[in-house]
Amino acid sequence: MAPGIGAAGIMGVAIETVPGTYVAPTKFIPFMSESLKFEQDTQWRRPIRQTPDIVGAVAGDSNIAGDITMEALHDCVPYFLYASRVSIVKTGAGPYVYTCTPTAVAIPAKTLSITIVRNGIVYAYTGCVVASFSFSVDNGELMFKPHIVGQDEAVQSSPTATWPTSVPFGAGSYNLQIPTASQIFDTDKFELKVDDKGKPEFRLKNTGTGAQFISYGEREVGLSVERDFDSRAEYDLFKAETAQSITMTVGSTPGFVMTMAASIIDTYEVNLGGQGDLVRAKVEYKGTLGAGNAYGLVVNTTENIV
Repeated sequence: MAPGIGAAGIMGVAIETVPGTYVAPTKFIPFMSESLKFEQDTQWRRPIRQTPDIVGAVAGDSNIAGDITMEALHDCVPYFLYASRVSIVKTGAGPYVYTCTPTAVAIPAKTLSITIVRNGIVYAYTGCVVASFSFSVDNGELMFKPHIVGQDEAVQSSPTATWPTSVPFGAGSYNLQIPTASQIFDTDKFELKVDDKGKPEFRLKNTGTGAQFISYGEREVGLSVERDFDSRAEYDLFKAETAQSITMTVGSTPGFVMTMAASIIDTYEVNLGGQGDLVRAKVEYKGTLGAGNAYGLVVNTTENIV
C-alpha cells in the first residue's frame, strides 16, 4: 500500500469571459480550507420487476458546491466579489478602489473558474459564483468565507502557482463604529454575512448534466458582534426597533470598508456567567433597505483586475 501524502494544494481563480467556459488561473489564492465538490444527483432505478435490488443508475442533475475559508487578503477577495451579486465600479490607478453595490439581479454578471490541485490531482470547476459570503475576525485576523455554487467540472493540466505577497489584516487594524462616526472599543467578536440564496438551475439539454446557470433569491444581510455591557442604551434601541448605521473599517490603503446604512437589532442577549464575571452582550443586526442598500463594501487594493 502506498503511503499517504500530506497536504499539498494549489487554488487558482480566473474570471470567465464566457460563463461556464474554463479559464486557466490568473490569481492564486492562499487558503485555509475548502470543501468544493462535484454533486451528482444519481437516480437509482428500482422498478418492480421480480427483484428487490437496485437495477441500475441513471444520471441526474449535477453541480459544484462548497465553502472556501481564507484570509481576507485585499488582492484576492475582489475576484470573488466580481462573481457575487454586486455591481463593481473601479476607480484609481494603483491603488485601485473597488466600490461594490448590491443589486437585485437574478443571475450573476460574471462567473469564475476555480482550479484546485489536491495532492497532484487537478480539479477544474466552471461557472462558479458566490452564493453567500462572510467576513469575520478570528483571533485578531480578518477572514473571508465564500460559499461557492458552480455549473460543472472540466479537465485541465496542473498550473504553476505564483503566490501573492500581501499581508493579512490582524489585531490593531479595526475601526468599528456603532452608530457610524462613533467608534466603539468594547467589541471582540464580529461577523458580517451576506446570503443571496444562490442555487443551481437545471434545464433539459443534451450538453451534459451540469447546471445551466446559477440564480439568486431573496437576500439576507446580518451582522453580529459581542461586546461589553455597561448600559441599557443599545438594549433600548433593540426594543424600539431603531435603525442605526454601522461602519467597519479595516486598514486603510490597502483595506476594506463595510457598511450597513440602516441596521436594526434582531437579537440582543445578556447573560450572567457567574459571580463577578464580566457581563457581555451578544447582538445581531439585520440589514434593511431603509437607506438605499442593505450593505456596502469597498476594497482598496493594489490589484488591477478588470
